[in-house]
Amino acid sequence: MKVEVITDALTIVGEGPVWDDRRNKLYMTDILGKRFRTVDLKTGSVEDRVMPQQIGFIFLGEKGEIYCGAQKGIYEITDGNFEPFCVPEILKGNRFNEGKVGPDGRVYGGTISYDFSSAFYRLDGNGTLTELFDKVGNSNGLDWDLDKGLLYYTDTHTYKTDCFDFDGKGNIFNRRTVFEYKEGSPDGMCIDENGNLWTALWGVGKVICFDPSTSKVLEEIALPATQPSCCAFAGENLDTLVITSAAHGRIIREENLSGALFAVKPGVKGKKVNRFVRN
Repeated sequence: MKVEVITDALTIVGEGPVWDDRRNKLYMTDILGKRFRTVDLKTGSVEDRVMPQQIGFIFLGEKGEIYCGAQKGIYEITDGNFEPFCVPEILKGNRFNEGKVGPDGRVYGGTISYDFSSAFYRLDGNGTLTELFDKVGNSNGLDWDLDKGLLYYTDTHTYKTDCFDFDGKGNIFNRRTVFEYKEGSPDGMCIDENGNLWTALWGVGKVICFDPSTSKVLEEIALPATQPSCCAFAGENLDTLVITSAAHGRIIREENLSGALFAVKPGVKGKKVNRFVRN
């Protein structure tokens, strides 16, 4: 597949691309740069805002709000402020790393640690944060196949993508493995219209697509950056796969697109992001 560079405005650790279909904008975060970035896919123009905390992921509200999972909790990003929505006294792990809104309008996301002391949580519309399971290393890619009633989930430190049965009422159960990675560190992930999963492989410069029902790899995208971090479907037709990457730890004069934002046309479409229903 032909890889295009949307913008070479580099990020230290680019992550969490989210397509806002109402505003026709792409949002993403630079975690270590503490930046919230807005990208125009047609022009490649970039707007950055510096945040008071590291942001792991971004999600959208049903009324057009923009929220994020950060170091200390969940916040709303407004034009001039960084408003706390859910800041628990105890949050396992170092910070929120990855999260998305489920088909039920709740947020599901987890934290990161280096000793499996993190956890995976559910955020309800009233601001209640519930731990769903612990002993998490690096909570990463997730997405849903609503037709099959499944939540797919990757913990980078296990080198596996698992799935759970998902009841649509905030409960997940019956965890089992659907794919084991043989190279790289599995990072961000998304699902396409056919129910196949696309995963960024940090450290080996690839994004792969696999069928979770057979564990068969269907596609492989080679990138001019060693550390792809996340992928998501974007654009007015949701037929563009955007891929974030990281410059952290790389020698930029040798790999000058580390931290850039890429795009490919994979021949399939994604799905609109779910929006958070706040009570």
